[in-house]
Amino acid sequence: MIDIDFKWTRSLLGYECVDTGNMRRIQPTGKKRDEPFEPLKIEAALYLRFAELDGSEDACLQFAQAWGLLLSEVQTTGERLADWRNAIREMKNAVSALGALDEQPGGIVRKAKPGEMVKITSLDVLLRAGGHGSRPALVLKPRHLQAAMYLQLGKFVDGAGSIGVCKQCSGWFERGASDSRRNIAIFCSEKCKNRFHYLERAAR
Repeated sequence: MIDIDFKWTRSLLGYECVDTGNMRRIQPTGKKRDEPFEPLKIEAALYLRFAELDGSEDACLQFAQAWGLLLSEVQTTGERLADWRNAIREMKNAVSALGALDEQPGGIVRKAKPGEMVKITSLDVLLRAGGHGSRPALVLKPRHLQAAMYLQLGKFVDGAGSIGVCKQCSGWFERGASDSRRNIAIFCSEKCKNRFHYLERAAR
């Protein structure tokens, strides 16, 4: 099994949206970084959480507060809000093009043709030296948070998973892979399933 090695940092004091020239930027509020953490181990479907953002300033800022900037760990610079909105659209397109979605809320995006290669990201491929008789191991190392989310998406889809749209809350959820819901699931959680059936009975 190929390992993924990805650690990221975020601003110790959080982020804010500021005007720089004629554009809005998401910017650290201080120069100190928090301790490195592993986003992909904390949130198994971080790419979906990102793709679900509505592109509003508040939504992007909340994501940055939780996970950091998309491309940079440097605490003396920021990222354009317009670039975040483009990145959200591109993630939605990637999810759809890879054929992971049965439905695409908000419109259909072109799906990839069978056999078509879809580039999702660039990353470093490393070989970790073995020790005490163990063999070297291949390691994939994303260069930034955005690349890590694309790799997370690619691994899930490659592992026979699919992404459904919850019949109750309309949110996206993973299904069909080990640790996720069954391939035929139509609800993201038992809470949504129970809520749907409660409302259905109440309407009779």
